[in-house]
Amino acid sequence: MSQDENLTNKKLGELWENQETPVLDTIGNKYIIFSDMHLGDGRGADDFHENEETFLKALDFYKENGYELILMGDIEELWQFPLNQITGRYNDSVYRKLRAFGDDHVYRVYGNHDSDWCQLDDPAKNNPIENKYAIEALKMRDSQGNIRILLAHGHQGSTESDKHSWSSRFWVRLFRKVEPFAKKLGFTRHPSVTKSRIAKDYERILYSWAKKNRVMLVCGHSHRAIFSSKSYAERLKEKIAELQNEILKNRSDKELIERNRKEIKRLHKEFLEEKRKKRLIESAEPDGKSKPCYFNSGCGLYSDGVTGIEIADDTIKLVKWHRGVPEESEFEIYEEGNLSEYIAEVV
Repeated sequence: MSQDENLTNKKLGELWENQETPVLDTIGNKYIIFSDMHLGDGRGADDFHENEETFLKALDFYKENGYELILMGDIEELWQFPLNQITGRYNDSVYRKLRAFGDDHVYRVYGNHDSDWCQLDDPAKNNPIENKYAIEALKMRDSQGNIRILLAHGHQGSTESDKHSWSSRFWVRLFRKVEPFAKKLGFTRHPSVTKSRIAKDYERILYSWAKKNRVMLVCGHSHRAIFSSKSYAERLKEKIAELQNEILKNRSDKELIERNRKEIKRLHKEFLEEKRKKRLIESAEPDGKSKPCYFNSGCGLYSDGVTGIEIADDTIKLVKWHRGVPEESEFEIYEEGNLSEYIAEVV
């Protein structure tokens, strides 16, 4: 995934400075952000259909608990499939659940694979003519009423998805014919959720823009779930260090020492697992001290479920809806924190 840094900075800057970009309030509201479902026609080239039931359960939960829904790009795979084929497959399942939220509670931000929403009637809306056009970004106010958060799909400045999207669209549509065979042979496969990753190019460029502009940036596009700009391995090391410091400060508390040692052992085992799977990805910052200014909602194409980001009042969470597990363990909070604390570090 190659990225034109200058173009990325220019386009994100324009979205951030645009006074017409809609603004949402965090306090008193609850939002769930999903991106990159890539709905197709339900057949062999449709990468989403195996997670359909998981996504429907998630939508039911958020509707019942009063969340507003933010569809943050690439919900449909319009590069490969005509809209009528997608709605023909999912109108009575996914789209019916989306419409149940009500038009005023569903926000559509377009991505590179579904930028056609600028022209098409949206099946996620009950009155698509009155709610016709998707937008490129949203902003959010923090608990103090200041606009501090930018939500965008994240393809802005991508070489394949922005500068040369016409060419990419052609090859993706052509690949549709052979994709089912490629899957059977194991050439294309979506991984399980990695909890958090930082890549060397794409994420670092978006992170740098957010840090420089003192903005909390929430994206999708990369299909990599990320929380507060840090890889999962980084956060494991931080937790281990915190527990070790507790032991040093409480040397006479045998119960605390024993409890912390057990937790350190468990965390170290997870760290070694990240290392085994080659996930010890370099930090977004050379010195390892990154700011919590970049978040990514992940996608709905993982081999074991769907991820999303919840924002409710002053809380932000990275959540996972598991596929093929007992009902009581379907939902998991990977990470959570206070928006106000993160924003204070960013600004």
